[in-house]
Amino acid sequence: MSFRLNLLNFTLRHFERRALSWINEPATIRWRMNLQTAFFFRAPRKVPVAPEKLVHGQNSVSCLRISDGQQGVLLFLHGGAYIFGSAKTHSKFVAKLAVDNDLTAYSADYRLAPENPFPAAIDDAYTAYQALLGQGVLPETITIAGDSAGGGLALALLHRILAEGLPPPRNLIAFSPLTDQTLTSASLVENADSEVMLPAKHFTRVRDMYLKSDFKNPLASPLFGNFKDAPPVFLAVGTKEILRDDSLALAAKLRKQGVSVTLDIGENTPHVWPFFHGLLPEANETLAKVKRFLTRPNP
Repeated sequence: MSFRLNLLNFTLRHFERRALSWINEPATIRWRMNLQTAFFFRAPRKVPVAPEKLVHGQNSVSCLRISDGQQGVLLFLHGGAYIFGSAKTHSKFVAKLAVDNDLTAYSADYRLAPENPFPAAIDDAYTAYQALLGQGVLPETITIAGDSAGGGLALALLHRILAEGLPPPRNLIAFSPLTDQTLTSASLVENADSEVMLPAKHFTRVRDMYLKSDFKNPLASPLFGNFKDAPPVFLAVGTKEILRDDSLALAAKLRKQGVSVTLDIGENTPHVWPFFHGLLPEANETLAKVKRFLTRPNP
């Protein structure tokens, strides 16, 4: 474990987790994250970033179009417990994924709870995917990705794509995804103290802003989805995260259903550690694994 990882974990535990424990209003946490990312996580100026709408029928989703890669399209769904975060807050991270892998990224600004509870987010994600297909983007060139709640949303989107008979994407990548809205996994208790970012005791309250019932609905809890004939999936999760078992249980289910799974388990890494690329060696290592995953030969 690197010195930088130790330092980051200390900082997150004593500042970020503490701050998240005291935030009760979505407007407050949105303001805080917007401020933080504006200073520390802006997309590089050399990478083209422009607003764009993805339109399918009468529905549309606002996005940021990031980079102009030639090797495919990335549809990215940001994290933030379904109540905060945006395409802008994640623009540096998405730019890194796009540039490293020569992709054109569409980072979706799906509707947020509590103003827009379930199923608004999954409906917007589905609209974005349909719009890309409608533009003539070949599904075998699309990678769907997301982090935290956005990782869960990406997996829920994959379930819906398969269930509704749309052609599936080439890949899916999920960083520390939330896959089980029943909130009954063992790691929520076992890792409540070791988790350096997310305050476990507030998880139910935050979940209820998005979803108040039907917690096993696979459009909200992809752990209960059907992924037969799904494309390869890359999952990354840390050993000390409260969401550790969300990934481990999902990986086991995917493999049982015949899906190829690459599972990257970070020793003592914080929630969505690849977000700290350039600062954290462990983040750079995971993103190098993502690149190998994306550039592997077609089966």
